[in-house]
Amino acid sequence: MIRIEEARFDQIPAMRQVAIASYADTFADSNTPENLRAFFDSAYNLPQLEQEFHEPESKLYLALDDAEVVGFVRLRRSNEVTSYLGENVIELQRLYVLTEAQGKSVGRLLMEKAMNYATSNKFEWIWLGVWEKNYKAQQFYARWGFERFSEHTFWMGDDPQVDWLLKKKL
Repeated sequence: MIRIEEARFDQIPAMRQVAIASYADTFADSNTPENLRAFFDSAYNLPQLEQEFHEPESKLYLALDDAEVVGFVRLRRSNEVTSYLGENVIELQRLYVLTEAQGKSVGRLLMEKAMNYATSNKFEWIWLGVWEKNYKAQQFYARWGFERFSEHTFWMGDDPQVDWLLKKKL
């Protein structure tokens, strides 16, 4: 039985392992090991994740199967898209599910939690970035009503990649 709960600080190492495993499973075939390692070292080092945990106006929810963390979603305030959507926005920064937990409604449950948080806090828009070649994620977000409105560069190590920016009116 999958349950969603707000993360505790002591669960950050388990969330980190999910982030790395999920990211590697999804993107290893399209990126060099060196670029993946550089990304993990910068974005998923423990001090960085601990700092993000305490970031004001951010939320981290975990999906647990018994006591095992199998996925997570992170929401945060960001001014990156203010010129497009105004200031009353929240970013769905990360939504990751372990490969072996996919097909168990983990992504749906995490997205429901994110949407409930965004609507209960009266945000006007929720937005996210997704790699232009991550077709499975694009299809998932399209089913939730997200639409493309722009793009930005995402650095995977020394490789500039294109992320599509997707939005959903709440």
